[in-house]
Amino acid sequence: MKKHLLAALALTTSICYAQQKPNDLFQRNRSILENGSVSQKDSLANAVFNEVNTYKTEEQYRVAINMLRTLEHEDKMESVSKTVKKKFPKGSLTRDAFISDVFYKAESGADKEKAYKELLKKWPVSNFPGQELSYDYVLANLAGAFATEGNATRATHYLAQMHERFWRGNGYLSVGKTLLAAGDTTAATPLLKTTMDDAYYYISLPEEQKDNKARFASMGYASSMSSYVGILVNQGAYAEALDLIEKAMTVAPEQADALANVYYKSLLGTGRKLEAYQVLTKLYAKGQFNVEDDLKMLYADLNGSMKGYARFNTGLKNDLIKSIQEHIKQMETYKPAPDFELRNLKGEIVSLASLKGKVVVLDFWATWCQPCIRSFPGMQAAQAMYSTDDNVQFLFINTWERDKDYKEKVVSFIDKNQYPFEVLYDDQKDPATGQVLAAKFGVKGIPAKFIIDANGNIRYFLTGSSPNVDYIKMEMKELIEAAKKPHAG
Repeated sequence: MKKHLLAALALTTSICYAQQKPNDLFQRNRSILENGSVSQKDSLANAVFNEVNTYKTEEQYRVAINMLRTLEHEDKMESVSKTVKKKFPKGSLTRDAFISDVFYKAESGADKEKAYKELLKKWPVSNFPGQELSYDYVLANLAGAFATEGNATRATHYLAQMHERFWRGNGYLSVGKTLLAAGDTTAATPLLKTTMDDAYYYISLPEEQKDNKARFASMGYASSMSSYVGILVNQGAYAEALDLIEKAMTVAPEQADALANVYYKSLLGTGRKLEAYQVLTKLYAKGQFNVEDDLKMLYADLNGSMKGYARFNTGLKNDLIKSIQEHIKQMETYKPAPDFELRNLKGEIVSLASLKGKVVVLDFWATWCQPCIRSFPGMQAAQAMYSTDDNVQFLFINTWERDKDYKEKVVSFIDKNQYPFEVLYDDQKDPATGQVLAAKFGVKGIPAKFIIDANGNIRYFLTGSSPNVDYIKMEMKELIEAAKKPHAG
């Protein structure tokens, strides 16, 4: 390692950047990447950038670009990327830039198809053995665009060209659900069945054969099974649906909750009413109140009347509340919330200090984060529940966006879905650390929610999400009401 690079990296342990594997490089500089000051990060970025002109291989450039991206030195990263395009016009980095800058920015299926053909012409799959997954991402996106436009023929044509069996279910499932939602059951059914069968294959492998690919493929089992079985249920093929579900629960009992909706309907359709009632009761007790009509029907059928139902219903809801209260105890904390001043969609400054005296709910999210998006109907319902309470404020902190035009995308997303949210852009870095607000709050993954009391202290912190609107409403109510009370300590 050259002396000038060591000097620039004096605040870190010594590294051999050009020869080092990416993971080794990131691991050695982890303390600076995660907790370094602005000057430390700038020093590391300068050191990396100054070494670039000595590189011989595309992999060295890839490491440099990834490091500069992590350090958020976009100007240097773009400069290195331009050099790569000139030096390796047929390489994978230039190919990836084309995919990002041309293919993904194309909007219509026809435009994406044109870009895909250009991709194959300039960067054939055969030139990149072991990188077939990069092309599968593109194929899935292309098929999805055609599916959204209602062109099932072109969508399935491109899905059939995918290479990696362990991953293709992502494309098949997304397209299948899109076509199903549009009413094209004929085209959706074989796609969902393929996804289900693939996932079943991987989930049924002996434990010693389950690598990361197998585990990834297995994750789609419940969703594809639920969608496919839902088609069978709608067609009245209850026995076939039930056979598939019970087969699934044998090899993957952890999927029981995800399959509960189609399970009870299949049990009901085959006359197994008591079992259907038991599954329904568990669903309702977990906050899925949309099944109440069926629950009432079975209650009256099995009990001969509706006598006692009100008491039974109240008991289920009280049990759920107790369960939520026990659950949120695990999320308790008590520490001052980092102060902030962020701009909203109108360009106005919103500060935490200005909200003192209110319980504040922070929801960190991004437009690309599907779990975040799935929780929004529930969060909207929770916010509506407190619409007349001036002592509660919901703030939706948009963070970790990947595109330069993210602000326009955020506005478009909020307007399209008509969410009445107060959205703040998390793009103002701390001058001392260079961190955005998410990092200052210790966020490692999104969605992440913080409940801050009237005195500015974080009382609860939770990650993950649920698509269950009723459950989110009840959970947020318990969190907010608990935060209104004085801290026990």
